[in-house]
Amino acid sequence: MIDYHVHTDHSVDASGTIAEYCARALEIGLNEICFTNHCELDPERNDSFIMFDGGREPFSKENLLRLQEEIFNARERFKEHGLSVKFGIEVGYDPGIETTIKDVLDCVDLDFVIGAVHCLRHICIDSSKECGQYFDRHGMDEYFEDYYTTAAALIKSRLFDSLAHFDVYKKYGRDRYGPAINNFPRDAATRVFQLMVENDVALEINTAGMRFMNEFYPGPLLMELAHDCGLKRITIGSDSHRPTDLAKDLALAFDYARSYGFAETSTFDRRRSSSISI
Repeated sequence: MIDYHVHTDHSVDASGTIAEYCARALEIGLNEICFTNHCELDPERNDSFIMFDGGREPFSKENLLRLQEEIFNARERFKEHGLSVKFGIEVGYDPGIETTIKDVLDCVDLDFVIGAVHCLRHICIDSSKECGQYFDRHGMDEYFEDYYTTAAALIKSRLFDSLAHFDVYKKYGRDRYGPAINNFPRDAATRVFQLMVENDVALEINTAGMRFMNEFYPGPLLMELAHDCGLKRITIGSDSHRPTDLAKDLALAFDYARSYGFAETSTFDRRRSSSISI
């Protein structure tokens, strides 16, 4: 069993050390864990931080190398216990910062880079404190247009191995826009999935949605469409922000993937992918 979306206390919104997560992984029988701490680089926002020893530091090349050293040390320590430790990152994508992303990430030996749309028009829609600022100014049609356009640009950038929590827009959008939030623009979603196939980008099945709304990201209709569009590559992760959530609902996610015709999940080593049967 593997978990390819994990946040340690190096992310500003998470708790638990690398060692605590690795110990938990062994306790619950994981074979592989990929740490994917947040990387936010939008110059128009004030959230480009990485945490060390409970204090905020700028998200810089130097601090990313420091994180790499900690993860590589854990890799050596836990290898003898049968746990594979991978170094990943979750990048919050914003159009126009592609050069900055590449410049920062090229300085380290990453195994896996997952791209996420957390913000639209520089407002975090994945934050209960911020999302209202967006919703108060934009209707649902604009919301969908902004989100799917940004997701398409993320894929076309060719910077990422997988697309995180694809329909995370429903997390807080459902309360504002109601059940209609499930009526996603099929043409726009089809275009995103086609781009993923063309650019060899995997679709993440993210189990955090089960904790927030009793539904995986992405939801059933999007899973069906993704498969119909010929998308075969997926990654699976808990998006855990504390050790107790590690691998939460992972077994259900494997069943979920199989039910929509997906037969394999991807793992990564220095950005090269391999597939394992699910």
